[in-house]
Amino acid sequence: MPKNSVSGFPRIGEKRELKFALESYWNQKCDFSEVEKTAQELKRRHWNYQKEAGIELISCNDFSYYDLMLDTTVMLGAIPSRFADIDNETERYFAMARGDEQHTAMQMTKWFNTNYHYIVPELSETTDFKLNTTKIVDELQEARAAGIAPKVNLIGPLTYLALAKSDDKSVDTFVYFDKILPLYEELLRTLSDQDAEYIQIDEPLFAKDVDQKTLSLLKIAYDRLGAVSDRLKLIVTTYFEHSNEATNVLVNTPVYALALDFLYGNKNMESLEAIAKSGKQLFAGIVDGRNVWRNDIGSTLEHLVKIATVVPKEHMTITTSSSLLHTPYTLKYEADISSEVKGWLAFAREKLDEINLITKIFFGTGLDASEQSAYAENIRANISRKHSAAVHDERVASRLKNSLQSERDTPYAKRIAIQRRELGYGDLATTTIGSFPQTQELRQARREFKQGGLSQERYTEIMMHYIDECVTFQESVGLDVLVHGEPERNDMVEYFGEMLSGF
Repeated sequence: MPKNSVSGFPRIGEKRELKFALESYWNQKCDFSEVEKTAQELKRRHWNYQKEAGIELISCNDFSYYDLMLDTTVMLGAIPSRFADIDNETERYFAMARGDEQHTAMQMTKWFNTNYHYIVPELSETTDFKLNTTKIVDELQEARAAGIAPKVNLIGPLTYLALAKSDDKSVDTFVYFDKILPLYEELLRTLSDQDAEYIQIDEPLFAKDVDQKTLSLLKIAYDRLGAVSDRLKLIVTTYFEHSNEATNVLVNTPVYALALDFLYGNKNMESLEAIAKSGKQLFAGIVDGRNVWRNDIGSTLEHLVKIATVVPKEHMTITTSSSLLHTPYTLKYEADISSEVKGWLAFAREKLDEINLITKIFFGTGLDASEQSAYAENIRANISRKHSAAVHDERVASRLKNSLQSERDTPYAKRIAIQRRELGYGDLATTTIGSFPQTQELRQARREFKQGGLSQERYTEIMMHYIDECVTFQESVGLDVLVHGEPERNDMVEYFGEMLSGF
């Protein structure tokens, strides 16, 4: 039984090799064979990094040229009909993702509450579902050739359907459940025939509020998938929140393990007793897969000890709260960060070492001299961050203490009445989201200002002129609540981030 694992690893490469290879291909500067060569090297490197760091159960099929949801769409043969005229599979794949002169790209939207975006599946009555296992089997064999006995990562059928859209908006995408579940069964049989053992099936849908019908489908799905092969060990994985309702269903199915997020979903603690009674393995997501901060190993060990009072240690595997896809790759090349702050950080590669340390301490296998030093440094860094003036600004604390925005003298009911009376707002006042389009002139002015080629006065004059145009337009079309158009900002997060200090 593995003592630790990682839900997934970044694919971009420590020097963004995948990004540059793809851009070169899209710009017709190289053949796709060059991209494949880069991808193969990255996968081998990433597997080896994890192996060398002491990760016992390493994923394959967590790699993608573009998006894992898009890969799942291809796996299921759910190709929208408008791409049927593209015979070349690679060209079709990227046309689905990015579009081209003849084809509109598929929709892209946020993956739950992260900044990662996925390609939204498009399903209809005419969708010709047909299993394609090529990518998955190829990556399984690649991993083995690299000396890895991997777990195979899949996006689960319920999450896939819930995040898809139907061409008929009145049709619930779960009507396709009976069409895709047999394909998942066939896929698992194929993987069993390939002597695969561990299969991670991601169902983050169930970290959201779901109805009883969806929970019933979950039971049907994993009763059937868990029964495909005695050889396979299915690890149903949720993240970003608790999934207690789903856990109570899954403990009564023939799956091997549940992987739960105990950082953003600490209410998963309520499911421990049910898991313990079921005898299933618990993959405890305890190292943050989404933020950049160094793990507080002492606090993490305390959390694991609490979990182990209910679920025995021998039934526990330490893992990440989610895929490390959501973190930067490595601190290795971060030369512009102060040494103090750099000591507080841990990106994907550094988190592998944290998992190794936590595993050894928790399971009592002992630390060598370098690991003892790393543990001591972890303690020092966390103390530093807790007490640093870069984190705790007394001036900010004083302002907050003396003037809290939440302490308004006038309640909402009175404020809205005054606003309607003074400003003439109706019950459904009209406005825009906030930002107006960024023109080429604005971008050029911002670039010249940042480079020192434009004075503050001239830059402000250009911004004010654009604001005048935005306000005049809104007044002319009869909007009620006006915005200034946000001409001075590029990326909203970057704009406000540049005004902040501290961490």
